Amino acid sequence: MLKGKKLFLLGFCIVLGISALVGCSAKANEEESVVESTQVIRVGTGGAYNPWCYKEDDVLKGFEIDVWNEIAERTAYDVEFSVGKFSGLVGQLDAGKIDTVAHQLSIRPDRLEKYDFTEPYAYSNYDFIVKNGSDFTKIEALKGKKVGAWLGGNGEKTLKALNEAYELDLEMTFYDGTPLEKEVEIGRLDACWQGAVKSQAAIDAGALKVHLLGIQTDIGTEINAYPFVKESGKEEMREAISATVQEMREDGTLSELSNKWFNLDTTNAPEK
Repeated sequence: MLKGKKLFLLGFCIVLGISALVGCSAKANEEESVVESTQVIRVGTGGAYNPWCYKEDDVLKGFEIDVWNEIAERTAYDVEFSVGKFSGLVGQLDAGKIDTVAHQLSIRPDRLEKYDFTEPYAYSNYDFIVKNGSDFTKIEALKGKKVGAWLGGNGEKTLKALNEAYELDLEMTFYDGTPLEKEVEIGRLDACWQGAVKSQAAIDAGALKVHLLGIQTDIGTEINAYPFVKESGKEEMREAISATVQEMREDGTLSELSNKWFNLDTTNAPEK
């Protein structure tokens, strides 16, 4: 009888041990499943492009940052920001060190050869900034003047195109990370050429003694979207981000964030 009890207890302990192992295995599989369902997306952004993307007290802020934090809330992606100068971010994207760029990057024919883009999240145009009290009232008045733009971006490309189209013979200088509107205010530049939304926000925030020239030209009108290198295996990621951007437009979140940072809605395509 005693021997039978011992056998029963031994069998019971074995069953308990197996159950515990199965339970631990199931828990481990569950935890592994959670880890696998959360992917990291590496987003390159700028640290000196207020109000789109910038650092303040070592904290990333701006429209781009808020958009991506919202994307992270709505998807299975953890956003890992990589901060750098614009020209360097494009190089990191091409080298596969980041997955996409959040720095008011625009869709252009040459870029479409290398990248697939998400749904657009912003629409903007470029304009000149000139000093208050200057004699510059139209494009032609800038002929032969020193004008700055952002190195490697749409600003550089469209300023060169504008220079050629209007035969301005500009002295063009290209910067990476320098507040161009401030360069105009202190007189190092006669004018600068950059996104009007960014320019007006910087002028208002700094109470700068400069203003937008208010030109009307198709050169410099841009559509902003997030690029992914073609055939990089990121198609599923791009489609998920694109769908989320569209969802954010439809429910008004993009408009709210735009008004927060720019005091205007730059997230819908302009009417033609």
